[in-house]
Amino acid sequence: MPANWMVFQSLCRIMGGRDSHAPGDCIAAGLMPRLIAVATSQDVLPALAVRCYEDPGLAGTIDEASDQQLRAALLVNTRRNMQIVVQSIQLIRALNRAGIKPLMLKGTAQLLTVNRENPGFRKQADIDLIVPPEAVLAAGEALQAQGYAFYRNKRLFEAPPGVPADTQAALRISTAHHHLPPLVKNDHIAYVELHRHFLPRRFQHRNPLAPLFDSASEHQLQDACFLVPSTEYQVIHLVLGKLVHDGYLARRDFPLREACDYLDLLDNAGGDFDSRLVAKHCGRALSIFDQLVTALMTEQPTRVAAGTTDISRRLGMMRTRYDFPTRAKLLDLYARGEHLAYSLLYSPSKLAAYISR
Repeated sequence: MPANWMVFQSLCRIMGGRDSHAPGDCIAAGLMPRLIAVATSQDVLPALAVRCYEDPGLAGTIDEASDQQLRAALLVNTRRNMQIVVQSIQLIRALNRAGIKPLMLKGTAQLLTVNRENPGFRKQADIDLIVPPEAVLAAGEALQAQGYAFYRNKRLFEAPPGVPADTQAALRISTAHHHLPPLVKNDHIAYVELHRHFLPRRFQHRNPLAPLFDSASEHQLQDACFLVPSTEYQVIHLVLGKLVHDGYLARRDFPLREACDYLDLLDNAGGDFDSRLVAKHCGRALSIFDQLVTALMTEQPTRVAAGTTDISRRLGMMRTRYDFPTRAKLLDLYARGEHLAYSLLYSPSKLAAYISR
């Protein structure tokens, strides 16, 4: 039986989309149930379904139970993301009426642009957006006027007690965070995160907001006008916000969903990508990430000249992570300690909540 690491490598190769033989080889080897389990843990099960059904001839070779799981995951995610598109358009229009042109972030930006023709591929939990600092208060008020309410710890946030929360109160309670508490609206599928900054506090000094907005492109969809970050700033956000801040580097793990985003962004940009700008902001993390994507997903180098950091030892530690659960727990503890240390340094008011969790 193949080791867990080998199954993960196979999943990465399928997700990369460059190896047309990978899905069929895994199906023939009887790996589909294990691939589905790993894809579920990585939040890429709908994407696995898309990859498996890109070749119509493969559909009949998948065992019935796996086929049902894949189709159900793809159908549910497609419906959800289509609802998120509708919700996004509605809230963008509300902000436009208030004179605000929001900049959509992360999966929302891609769902409204490069992934519009394939809405079921990427799983998405929320709607992320940012507005200029001087428009944060007006944006919060405009969304509340549309029926949204700030939530904290899964309940309506009130400050002072008994008085419905407003944007000023939400701003005060979230001073240590780079976004306000989630905004939730009854009968709407996703919660909304209104950002002060696109990155956590530890990265903000080296990543001012002005270049993010200045380099953004304007888009219009069904009379909703919004901005999308340049490819470079989407990659900066991905590398620093996910790979570094969320601890994948420290845990010796690989954010597969975001790696798919990275390849999509590079493909959409063609040769028009300023890797030097991204490397200036992300440093060695870009080189590590780019080479991991190449090694695990494509075999062929990307167009990003991201340096030549040796990742062989990192790949070895990733292998032990997947094949030896005890070592994975030790790596998780190390990453958690590092995260707490950075929280103590940059956002000490968040430390108590982290420790309690």
